[in-house]
Amino acid sequence: MKKSLLYIFALLAAAGISIGIPACSKMGHAPSIEESTMFEKAPNFQNGTFFNENPVNMTVEGFTFAKAINFFFDLSRTPDKKLPYYPLTKDSFSTTPAELQVAWLGHSSMILDIDGVRLLIDPVFNNASPVPLTVNRFQPSPIKRKELPEVDAVIISHDHYDHLEMSTIKYLSPKVKRFIVPLGVGSHLRKWGCKSEQIVELNWNESITIRDVEIIAAPAQHFSGRGLGDRFKTLWASFVFKGKQHRAYYSGDGGYDGRFKEIGQKYGPFDLTMIESGAYDKGWKDVHMMPEESVQAHMELGGKFMLPVHWGAYDLAFHQWDEPIRRVSNLAAEQGIKLLTPQMGELCMPGQSTHAAWWEPAKQQELAVAN
Repeated sequence: MKKSLLYIFALLAAAGISIGIPACSKMGHAPSIEESTMFEKAPNFQNGTFFNENPVNMTVEGFTFAKAINFFFDLSRTPDKKLPYYPLTKDSFSTTPAELQVAWLGHSSMILDIDGVRLLIDPVFNNASPVPLTVNRFQPSPIKRKELPEVDAVIISHDHYDHLEMSTIKYLSPKVKRFIVPLGVGSHLRKWGCKSEQIVELNWNESITIRDVEIIAAPAQHFSGRGLGDRFKTLWASFVFKGKQHRAYYSGDGGYDGRFKEIGQKYGPFDLTMIESGAYDKGWKDVHMMPEESVQAHMELGGKFMLPVHWGAYDLAFHQWDEPIRRVSNLAAEQGIKLLTPQMGELCMPGQSTHAAWWEPAKQQELAVAN
């Protein structure tokens, strides 16, 4: 009886998603035909869609209906209790951005200071899905939107829901001068009230400079889409932050390919790499890296310090919530990599930070009491 009810619930949820999503404003708006014609000269755009440099298998291997049901109802992958974190407010940040500092807000949301420029990266504060209860956020952000410090720009790597949130964009629109996004993503932002003059859309290897920091959209092996028929309509990217004194790299989302060595040779070495290290599975390894590949990417980039991201806030894969950081931590120790593992909200300065395994149960309890 219980099994039957779960199947019925799943079918109703699927029906609700298929009916409700097209009318949902959270979807944003894919580029119009007129806008798409502007991309026709781009070498990575053809017949109305963007494509990867290498062929990508978009078929999820080994995924069954039964496995999908288990994914929605099995909570054993999430923490047993609230994780320790550092609460942040505007006063947590200096008026002048630091030379190199990062605050990890969970998953892929970050506040990065580099050479006097402050950037807000992939800010998402709520559910990483247009449909409530379909994605479990087990750890709230350490900062509220109203407590965000003033930033020079917002960086969006691609239009998936765990990287681009409508409510946050609407909140930030009257407060932020620039939104720097891959080609086509600006269409979503305009739908949500951003002005065209606020939006900078970049193709791979295009850039914009803010004061002395050049921000470069670099290739990534991934995909895009927020609805049932807009896959590949907007571009996805990684980002290089190139200052006069420091250099940082953010991978965005993507599978492992030959681009990291090329990016490292062209723009590196990097003082800091922020590398996707979670929500992986062998069934979709072409578009999300496995832990061994994340560590390899950091080394090929010529990174000095590695900050693993894309984990620790959402239940997006079949692995345990802390498996990504445990695997990456073990691999980094074997390779002699300087790993940054701050708690969410902890202000982290490469070179002054230490690697602490706060995710271990005993350590969690100790830190929770201290915080």
